[in-house]
Amino acid sequence: MEQNSGTGAARGTGAAREAGAAREAGAARGTGAAQSAGATQPVGAAAREAGAPGEAGPVAPRSWAGHLRLLGPGVVLALASVGASDMVTTLNSGAEYGLALIWVFTLGLLLKFGLSEAITRLQLTADRSLFSHITDVGGRLFPVVLLIAELLVGLFFGAGVAAITTLIAQALFPALPFWPTLVVILLSAVVLLWVGRYGIVEKAMMGFAILMFLGIVSLAIGSAGDGDAQATAAQTIMPMYPHTSLITVLSLVGGVGGATGIMAYTFFVQEKRWSGAAWKSVVRGDLAFSYLLVGLFAVSMTVVGAFWLYGQGHSIESNDAVFMVGELIGERLGGWAWILFLLSFFAVTYTSLLGGFQGIAYVTGDCLRVLRRYPHQDDPAHAMSSDAVEFKAALIWLTVCTLGLLTVEQVLGFDRPVTLVLVYAAISSFILPVLAIVLLLLLNRKSVAPQLRNGWLSNTVLTVCLVLFTVLAGVQVVETVSGLIGA
Repeated sequence: MEQNSGTGAARGTGAAREAGAAREAGAARGTGAAQSAGATQPVGAAAREAGAPGEAGPVAPRSWAGHLRLLGPGVVLALASVGASDMVTTLNSGAEYGLALIWVFTLGLLLKFGLSEAITRLQLTADRSLFSHITDVGGRLFPVVLLIAELLVGLFFGAGVAAITTLIAQALFPALPFWPTLVVILLSAVVLLWVGRYGIVEKAMMGFAILMFLGIVSLAIGSAGDGDAQATAAQTIMPMYPHTSLITVLSLVGGVGGATGIMAYTFFVQEKRWSGAAWKSVVRGDLAFSYLLVGLFAVSMTVVGAFWLYGQGHSIESNDAVFMVGELIGERLGGWAWILFLLSFFAVTYTSLLGGFQGIAYVTGDCLRVLRRYPHQDDPAHAMSSDAVEFKAALIWLTVCTLGLLTVEQVLGFDRPVTLVLVYAAISSFILPVLAIVLLLLLNRKSVAPQLRNGWLSNTVLTVCLVLFTVLAGVQVVETVSGLIGA
């Protein structure tokens, strides 16, 4: 499907939709006329591939130093993808199995890297949003399915994460009242997303990333000084498969790093105006850095769980248990470690709230935009961005759902933020298999530029993702239903 992304030259003529010839004939950049050669890539993307400066967007750097200077969207993805549930999962893995299951979430991160790289290659094929691309397969079908999923995720996401973040703030400052603190935390995230551009949010997330990762790595290093640490490491360093706990393995594979964040990353790329095959290496480097950060977080939390709790019969299954780990570290290392743990925990949950709201707003907003404008969703006047009315509408939905659900909880006396996290995790688990199917269909078309088309490795990774995440979705639903019944 053609895209009217609009460079200054191509918009001025009536031939923008046939801009694929700009790449092959080389005539459109200076003249504003594009002759059709059967390609579907817009003039702007062709200019960027050729390294042309100008209105079309930034030029892809060729040096590693240039790549490093552009790191940013991957940091936002990393912080948005890691939340309280990941702290619970990785700490519990360390407490029960020591270091023996690090290979499991490493495998999961490699698969999600492959999925993220593929979905971003789709974004680079043309100046179109994610769900505009997806309409090429089934028209409105996939946007409708994913809109329903994201609305349900939004219904439960904010309440659980905002409540947990507030509890951490109260642990740091016991005099803080719950409700006023929760409202301030929630509105601070919403206002930042409402009035700020993507670049402002990226800078804020960078600051939290420094606090979060330095704090967590420091705690992991401090844990290594425990008297039994070396013995635990030697005893559990060899990889193993816990035959008695398939759910543990699957939760580690699928639980570290979120589905909505993977989709939202394409909008970060769009906001940065990265488009065309020339940006493929930049995106791959940025994503590699992102998943390196997520892996560092997961390994550090596993180390903390292993060196402090392994062999003591502890099971980390709730946020209360996470607080217990922090208190134990504080007793052993001193009050500074307890404060550092809480600050890192707060950074994890607040960035999960901020990045989660941002990601859900982009994905939900783009679904709404495409469904409203289809089949003219690529009109530049209706482009997707953080300024779009659909993005603002999604933020309102998230705010109302968060406050409404927590109010209902208080009225009914239901106080289980962890259960809310399980519910939205079960719903969002269905998104990854859908993405795998869409990417297998879209990125194997001959109309896709060869350097952006799927190869055998990408097809293999996406097929494995489809099978594995389908099984995981089923397991997640069973686990969630069991948890709710037993609540």
